[in-house]
Amino acid sequence: MNEGSSPGTGAYPVLAAGEPRLALVGGVTGFSSVPALSGISIDTLAFVVANTGEDGAVDLSRASVTVLAGNYLEVFRLSTDASPVPGTWTAAPLGDGDGDGGTLLPAGEECTVQLRLDRSLPAGEALTVKVRLEGGLPCSITGPAGAPGAGTAASSSPED
Repeated sequence: MNEGSSPGTGAYPVLAAGEPRLALVGGVTGFSSVPALSGISIDTLAFVVANTGEDGAVDLSRASVTVLAGNYLEVFRLSTDASPVPGTWTAAPLGDGDGDGGTLLPAGEECTVQLRLDRSLPAGEALTVKVRLEGGLPCSITGPAGAPGAGTAASSSPED
């Protein structure tokens, strides 16, 4: 046994996150699953992201998706269904994709992410969606809910 203290004892390792490998393509669309509430409130969001990484495919099944709006915070789980139910999200590849219907998104490819909130938000309310791949910074998307393409931006900051 080593009688001296080892360097760094009591210190936690610091791991720097890599650059985000996902980026928003276009805007975010918000809509209601209840047609009568269309334009008044939203409970579903849809947007397109692209794998900007040069290191190959990313596994979307290992991504975390979070929505923040005012005092509302929701962490979503990946759905195994084609359409998300409350509290879940789905990803559908655009174009050729990898052809296997799985959750791998090849470098340079895009996919549509659709998520279903567990409660409705007023249309126009400011919100932030964060899609974070394991070991990377999040793709942060901010803008008003229910305003397709208006005021949306993709950003990645180390504070996220």
